[in-house]
Amino acid sequence: MINKNIASLKQSATLLINEKVKELRKQGKKISHFGFGQSPFPIHSSIVIALKENAANNHYLPVAGLEKLRAQIVLFLKKHQNITTKKEAIFIGPGSKELLYQSILIFEGDFLIPKGSWVSYVPQIQSKGGKYQILETNFEDDFKLTAESLAAFFKKEAPKKQQILILNSPNNPTGAVYTEEEYKALAIVCRKYNVLVFSDEIYSQLHFSATSSPSISKYYQEKTIVFGGLSKVFSAGGYRLGYMMLPDEMQELQNVYKSLFSETFSCVSSPIQFAALKAYTYDASMQQYVADSAKILKTLSEFIYKELSAIDIQCTKSRGAFYMTIGFNKHKEQIAKLGITTSSELSNYVLENYQFAMLPGVDFGFDQEALFFRIAFVDFDGEKVMKAFNSVAEIDVDFIKTTTPNIFEGVEKIKKFISALGN
Repeated sequence: MINKNIASLKQSATLLINEKVKELRKQGKKISHFGFGQSPFPIHSSIVIALKENAANNHYLPVAGLEKLRAQIVLFLKKHQNITTKKEAIFIGPGSKELLYQSILIFEGDFLIPKGSWVSYVPQIQSKGGKYQILETNFEDDFKLTAESLAAFFKKEAPKKQQILILNSPNNPTGAVYTEEEYKALAIVCRKYNVLVFSDEIYSQLHFSATSSPSISKYYQEKTIVFGGLSKVFSAGGYRLGYMMLPDEMQELQNVYKSLFSETFSCVSSPIQFAALKAYTYDASMQQYVADSAKILKTLSEFIYKELSAIDIQCTKSRGAFYMTIGFNKHKEQIAKLGITTSSELSNYVLENYQFAMLPGVDFGFDQEALFFRIAFVDFDGEKVMKAFNSVAEIDVDFIKTTTPNIFEGVEKIKKFISALGN
């Protein structure tokens, strides 16, 4: 017999769409791939050098992680995310995704997921038979959870057990970023109802108007666990290294985490941890590299927003990361004439007929009938674009068309689809 909670899971939507696109491309089809969110930029050479220099290190490291790395992350958080902590509060794991999962296993209670959240939160909760609720959010707020709606939820349904809220900023799938004021307001509600917060800050430095995004831990330090890692900011998804930070008031859980880690992944690869040590020194060269990446992504998001908004497609305002949530709800009547009423059906139709890959909103907590989708604008050669970026004064439409042709052509395919609806 198979654990029924595990048996009910399906493969991650983001990984599944990536495999499907690869297969279609092998068949010779020209797919505009807006379905998979992997940083397109090459990893900084200094991180690669550090990995090579430590490739012979085959030792098991401490379960909590390399001490020097944990100490360096403390400095990184203080300087670049305005978070004060100590190395004993930092734990290293094989990606923030795994650390989130281990935390979900550890804590009992009801999980609260804002509508418009990362695809893996709910399946991870389901895998342990946990209970969750999707919290209402609105397009007008870029699907960010507001303090008012959270307070209204608790007034309607007073918590009888621990409530665990998962927040993500910059957000996947919307690109939205919570402001300091929004976090201050949310912290007041969380404190009132004794809510535990998992703050997923994996995209923190990919912010379009600052060097990092705010953290709710600044206003609700006592019950916020912060998660981050190498994959997005440092373009090192395949390195599989993440960190988490326990608040001071929860330090008694150190041994609980260490025990679970020791019986599951034991420790992260030694060479990878030494490479991460170099990444989190975050020197001037590295900071400039990340800043340039963010500038490129910002320009692409603005181009897509302008082009799609002009044809009555709803677009969230992407302020960070490399995502946007788009909606075809203003075209629902014409789309229904195609026999399409759900986001899953529409994503398949557009992929098959217009070779444009996007993920249906149902994977992110939206109702099937709400025609919202996540697009990731990373289908380009990051090394080529970075070199071109360094030799131009500004990025214009010609730059986008020349250096990121899949992005430009993908937008044209969506415009073609909308145009066909009117015929």
